[in-house]
Amino acid sequence: MCEKCYYKYMDINEYRKLLFLNSQYCSYYKVNNNTVLAGVMRNNGYRYAENLSDDKLKDVNKAYRKYIALLNLLVAIEIILYVYFVIFPYYLEFMNLPFFVVVMMLSLIPLVALYLTYVVVNALYEKYLVKSVGVFQKMKFQPKVKYVEENVFNEYLNTSKKSVYFFVLILLVFFSFILTPFVINYFNNNKEFNSALKLSNSYLTFMPIAPDVYVQRAYAKFNLKQYKEAVEDYENANKYSFSKDFNPDILGVKTYYLPYSQVLNEFDNLIALEKNQPYKYYLMSEKAAYQLKNKDYKSAYATFNYLINLYEKGTKVFFSPSLVYNNRAIARNYLGDKSGAKSDFVISRKMCPECKFNLDSTMIKKP
Repeated sequence: MCEKCYYKYMDINEYRKLLFLNSQYCSYYKVNNNTVLAGVMRNNGYRYAENLSDDKLKDVNKAYRKYIALLNLLVAIEIILYVYFVIFPYYLEFMNLPFFVVVMMLSLIPLVALYLTYVVVNALYEKYLVKSVGVFQKMKFQPKVKYVEENVFNEYLNTSKKSVYFFVLILLVFFSFILTPFVINYFNNNKEFNSALKLSNSYLTFMPIAPDVYVQRAYAKFNLKQYKEAVEDYENANKYSFSKDFNPDILGVKTYYLPYSQVLNEFDNLIALEKNQPYKYYLMSEKAAYQLKNKDYKSAYATFNYLINLYEKGTKVFFSPSLVYNNRAIARNYLGDKSGAKSDFVISRKMCPECKFNLDSTMIKKP
């Protein structure tokens, strides 16, 4: 009978037996009055020229499962150590290496280490077999359905599968990894900044290369007036996203604690580097608002006047015209131009009747 036909007409019990043969629960089979034991490396088999007793097989099975547990533990430790002592600390360096070098370091080296672990644990298991069972003949471990003992198979069916619990644990870890940033975002949206900060701290302890979570934590720290710490997180977000997307947020936070002259210099540098002209005008409006906030009315008025002239000519801009009119009105008022200030206030209110204007930076984007 062809192999395809065999699988087509195979009943469910035979299918379960095939699953059993490929599982770690199948640790031996008997053929021609010989017992063949499985190795930790499943291709390895150890043939004994006798039918081992049930008691001896029970002892061997217990030992086999202990060595498999040892193997799994060592593999898990190796992966964790590799991730936390190689990948995370040198993540940025890896990303700057040629692609084939990264593939070698992130795949080949760990695979070699894992293979050597299998070899070492398998060698320890072989020593146990020689000591506890006797000398064996090496061969391939090739169990077949016809060699399956019904009592062993029934015991397999009735044994709780620890792998299921492990799989559930992996799923929980995976979904925690995926969903936690959304929970942090929920806390920030609801102004529960302390909760957002605590959860971000926990997440970044285990995943210290997540730019989105650095942004969430930076936003929470900013609202908790931890300005320097917020800047550090925005810088990390830039670093791990390989971008400069959060430079405006960084400067926005700096407006709350750095000296006036230093902030103006940083504004000038950011504006000079900006290639998008409409966004450059937005940065200029933010600089002028900062000058207005620091009572440099004359400088602020000159910039607002320039920006409004651009807007009235139909130039594409990214700043809020109503906010700029409002801010020019404030500057005009302090400079003694009461009628001009009144006119700008009227225009601003017509543009946005529901707006509540203030001089806080709008450069700090809500994640």
